[in-house]
Amino acid sequence: MEKVWIVYHDSGPDNNILGVFDNPEDAEAYQAQEWPEYENGVLLTPFPVPWRATDGGMTIFIGD
Repeated sequence: MEKVWIVYHDSGPDNNILGVFDNPEDAEAYQAQEWPEYENGVLLTPFPVPWRATDGGMTIFIGD
């Protein structure tokens, strides 16, 4: 596995990650399903794996 797709929202401060998928098709289907449930919609970001906080290669910012 080289990457995962993270489905998340930024409509609130807690529990932002809704799902992690191993392929973009499943992630996009879930994003479309959940979109209406959140004030600001639902976002989708590919993320390389393996990854560690100490790698410093990528910053993820979820929120304002």
